[in-house]
Amino acid sequence: QLVIKVREIVMMKKIISIICMLFAIILMAIPYGVAMTFAPGPSERVINYYSYFSMIPLGYGNWFPIIAAFLSIAVLLLILLSIKKSNTGKMIQVCLAICIITSILSWLIFDSISIVGVAVAIIHVIVLVLQTPHLQ
Repeated sequence: QLVIKVREIVMMKKIISIICMLFAIILMAIPYGVAMTFAPGPSERVINYYSYFSMIPLGYGNWFPIIAAFLSIAVLLLILLSIKKSNTGKMIQVCLAICIITSILSWLIFDSISIVGVAVAIIHVIVLVLQTPHLQ
């Protein structure tokens, strides 16, 4: 009976992780995730917001948001795959760690922090904690 409870808890963590990743991908798709500062004049600054999937940040050299977006989709697919197979844990953890690192690097290097970006990073941390094996 204890084994059944553990399996139920693991399955519940996977379901919560799937819901969180879907929410993160939806947040990434809306055009408020990546802030970019432009200077039309010497004393004027304009901040525009773009989706993680937008090619504008990529065109200006900020590869980090699109890497995080594609890896988030990969994590969602790996979590779905882990329902049938149990050996995807390390890949999920590595992809989530890269997502978190790319978000932080994007904020530090390109000053592209936004509320949506912080929410996405927090969701990645939550899913990483949920998918850590020693906590299962």
